[in-house]
Amino acid sequence: MNYSKSLLAIALLAATGAAQAELGASLGVASNYYFRGISQTGDSAAVSGAVDYSGDSGLYAGTWASNIDFSSSGDTNGDGDADPVDSKADVEIDFYAGFGNDIGDSGLSYDLGAIYYYYPGAGGDDQGGDLDYGELYAGLGWGPLNGSVAWTVWAEQDGDNGADFNYVHWGIGISKDAGDFGSVSFNYEQVDDKNDVNPDDNPNFWVGWAKDF
Repeated sequence: MNYSKSLLAIALLAATGAAQAELGASLGVASNYYFRGISQTGDSAAVSGAVDYSGDSGLYAGTWASNIDFSSSGDTNGDGDADPVDSKADVEIDFYAGFGNDIGDSGLSYDLGAIYYYYPGAGGDDQGGDLDYGELYAGLGWGPLNGSVAWTVWAEQDGDNGADFNYVHWGIGISKDAGDFGSVSFNYEQVDDKNDVNPDDNPNFWVGWAKDF
């Protein structure tokens, strides 16, 4: 939920929409769509949108979609360069549901839920099977600070290309509310080392715009 989408954005959506008990929508544009420090759009711009429902109890559900570009999938053969793949996927669609609320008057908030990542047209032997997968996630927040963890629990990849997906990712963003114009954010992303899915460990920066309806 960024925009870049991340679990943090889902947590924020739950926290801000829980008291409204209504159907909502949002639109976002970003100079790059990063997911856990890795560009999902081949370092190009992304347009995303979401439709979601948040209830008074803290229950929420929704769907989010963005354009993607998997024309290069990272360095899976160890030669130091991104490897081209024949991917027919040009969109990512996420389905999510969860429950988030405040913990008394402590200033703490929590978020528990599940998300499924769906890539129409993707998969095949050249990508190690279908790319669709699902996760469970949990998050805690205190004031402006938020953190979350996720566990992959539904994976439909039916092959193994030997890629190493173990790496550390961090980032930070600053956003400015522009009223009826929406909000603008400036963001920084980086991973700890070059890895099989992302041969770039340099600092990356992106800007985004988002508006709720």
